[in-house]
Amino acid sequence: MSLHPRYLALLCLSALFARASEPASHAPFAVTYTRPAAIPSASDESAELVDRLVRSAAALDASLPSITAHEVVETEQAHGILTRRSQGEGTVRVLRIADRGILEETHQMTDRNGKPLASDDRKAPAQLSDGFIGAQEMFFSRATRPCFTFTLAPQATFGDPLKLSITLSPNYASMPGCPSGLEGLTGVALVDPTTHQLTHLERMVPAAAGALDRYVSTNYEPASVGDKTFWLPALTLSSGIQGKTRTYTMVSYSDYHQYAASVTVLADASQ
Repeated sequence: MSLHPRYLALLCLSALFARASEPASHAPFAVTYTRPAAIPSASDESAELVDRLVRSAAALDASLPSITAHEVVETEQAHGILTRRSQGEGTVRVLRIADRGILEETHQMTDRNGKPLASDDRKAPAQLSDGFIGAQEMFFSRATRPCFTFTLAPQATFGDPLKLSITLSPNYASMPGCPSGLEGLTGVALVDPTTHQLTHLERMVPAAAGALDRYVSTNYEPASVGDKTFWLPALTLSSGIQGKTRTYTMVSYSDYHQYAASVTVLADASQ
């Protein structure tokens, strides 16, 4: 004999109510609650990211061998309604000075506007003397880190670069280890969210500070040197003003390889 569907539904409901009224000791399982871990604050995330960048900068400074690269320097100078443009090519060398344990940056322009340049030609395109190795050291060294405040912006979309806004620390003026003459300095750092490598760094100085270079930025990309990979400058932009002349400079770097000096020993002709 088959039961009417309505009676089947009533029987099912009765069974559910009967089970719900059983003593707790007969319950088939127990429900437990685990308190979720504390969500890191924005300041904690910012500090952790800056820690990574400081360690990366220190590792680069300690492990980068002497290297050389091709560079192209494009300059535009504007004075009133007059504009003058030039392009130069040459070589940048970042050499490790063994007895001092530091990296030293030099530039040698070999061409200007398609014409060869002598090594001592003063008409070579002007550019930053420390644009290659000095940028990271300003913000991400153990010595200067306390001089700045780093604020991590919310990540708008997953996979977007992490953005750090940089300002001078409120106690900057009273810190003996902080460099002088940086009043009003601000900066921006973009970091790859997967590798946590620095991909872009810029700094801005207000006109009142009197600096010649008001804006400087550097883009970093992975470059192979021998059998190792380093994140090195790919493009540097700068702008500044001196008197009534405003200067814009763009420097691109390519063809990184390890620097090797060769020495030729000649036999003594008297022997």
